[in-house]
Amino acid sequence: MIRPWMVYGVVLTVALGASWMHYTAGEEAAEKEGIVLVDATRDDVTKIVYAAPELEVAYELSTDASGPWGWVTVTDKKQKKAKEGETPPPVEPKITAFKAGSAGDKLIEGLAPLYAMRELVGVDDGKIESFGLTSPDTTVTIVTGGRTATLELGGETYGAKDRYVRHRESSKYYVIDDELFKPLKFAATRLPERGLSSFAIEVLDSVTLGKGGKVVEWQQHNKDDRNADWWERIAAAGTGEVDKKDETFANWLEKAMKVKSQSYVQADERPTDLQPSFDLTYRVKGKPDETIRFQTSGEDWYATSEFTHGLVKLTRSAARDAGDEVDDILEGREPPPEEKKPPAMAPPGAEGDEAGNAPPRPPMPGMAPGLPPGMPGMRPPAGKTGPTAPPPPGK
Repeated sequence: MIRPWMVYGVVLTVALGASWMHYTAGEEAAEKEGIVLVDATRDDVTKIVYAAPELEVAYELSTDASGPWGWVTVTDKKQKKAKEGETPPPVEPKITAFKAGSAGDKLIEGLAPLYAMRELVGVDDGKIESFGLTSPDTTVTIVTGGRTATLELGGETYGAKDRYVRHRESSKYYVIDDELFKPLKFAATRLPERGLSSFAIEVLDSVTLGKGGKVVEWQQHNKDDRNADWWERIAAAGTGEVDKKDETFANWLEKAMKVKSQSYVQADERPTDLQPSFDLTYRVKGKPDETIRFQTSGEDWYATSEFTHGLVKLTRSAARDAGDEVDDILEGREPPPEEKKPPAMAPPGAEGDEAGNAPPRPPMPGMAPGLPPGMPGMRPPAGKTGPTAPPPPGK
């Protein structure tokens, strides 16, 4: 026998499910609201160009065995300031090139497909001027396959900071979210790749470390369980070594994989005295190996790999910390512990104890030694009595 409460329960479950489907469908539709200006996917994009009077950014897409990646060329054409009364010097464009990082992927996802928030109709000369589109000097060109879309950027909308845009190919006017163009405008700081490898530690099958002709390999076990994974040092052939668990290497690898790129080295900035330090090769089944070649020049550290597609300057302290321990890791030694800071010294004039701690402060007037103010045992000032004071002698 079916009871009424069971019927109501089924009806309620179905209703909740239908409401959730409607809610999520509404979210998906909201994400896709607008007018399509660039009807393409990220795989269709071959080039994006941002052109302004003082800045030009070219983002070009390529593909290799590791997958798609972008190369960015930034041309800074800012005029240098001249002293009062002097003629400004001629503009000397500064060109910076680098591989794009994850911010570049987000940039392309925002532009392909590209949606306008709304179309502006009935636009006359007065409105064109108010939009800042009478003689626009900044454009964004998106090349997808054999098609090109050129957007002329005008001023910001009142209050919302969206951007007025003219689509050159159709001569139509739109409003577009200005955040889509910010990564191009600030490409030099927002778009560079900072990593040295595409692999995360949890996907690695094995790692090879080499320096000065000595090469050692480690294999990762239980990589799918971060609470049970461990690294095995593989014994070198022709030696008395045996395979063994190596926690020291595991800790060092965590440190090495945190080393990041500080900047890409341009052709005219490449040091002439680069010295090889050590190589670190990552292997993942079914994917091309990635080898990071660490180098030094004086106190500075550099690296190059299949992933970076160029020489990068590293964050010095992180690279040095990892590099200083390579010899110990290769030899299977425990790296020396970090030096401990000396204990805090007592202030001048205070003897303190053996550990250097300052001596205890003397009690405040009217307070028993070792007791804080307000605790039982306080002594009243001389000549006065109180509720807690003992009676005078003889009374």
